Amino acid sequence: MLHLLVLIAVFSTLLLLHASFRLYRIIAAERPEWIPVGQPSARFYAGIPRILLANVQFQVLKVAFSSRARQLTTHSAARHVRHMRLALPLGAAAFYMAVFASS
Repeated sequence: MLHLLVLIAVFSTLLLLHASFRLYRIIAAERPEWIPVGQPSARFYAGIPRILLANVQFQVLKVAFSSRARQLTTHSAARHVRHMRLALPLGAAAFYMAVFASS
């Protein structure tokens, strides 16, 4: 049972990352004003793609879980939003169940 929960959590995480990367590209092409343009001030972030920045990921999640997602015209945007809305709660639940099952 524990292995199944871990497998579900890992698969959900991969699905969430894939969908968020794809949705970021769609948002950046259709509605770039939804994602902040500001550059991070720390030198640690130099050279890192914008999608890997925490505030950009948060903005993508905000779009995916809000009504603004319906304003995107690309057909694949709805699919990626649906994947994110499914993968985040499913992965979190499987992760927490695996943690409690292992202790």
